[in-house]
Amino acid sequence: MNVIVLFGRLTRDPQLSYTPSGTAVVDTALASNRIWKGKDGQKQEKVLFVDLRCFGRMAENINQYFKKGRAIFVDGRLKLDQWEKDGQK
Repeated sequence: MNVIVLFGRLTRDPQLSYTPSGTAVVDTALASNRIWKGKDGQKQEKVLFVDLRCFGRMAENINQYFKKGRAIFVDGRLKLDQWEKDGQK
């Protein structure tokens, strides 16, 4: 099962486009913080940045109602992209 649930804030405004068949596509990204106390008692923080791509009516709604900095809750599936440059991943 490939299911992911994320909560965070948008790091950029949604960018709406359409496929040749007319399906709405929105691209944006979110940041999610994790805060904890380390073994030494000091506050630790780690930020996870995730690119998002949504389709159809959901894409149109995100474009209409969400802007950079707005909190968002997303559930969907994870797709991992890999790039190669000069023969190296």
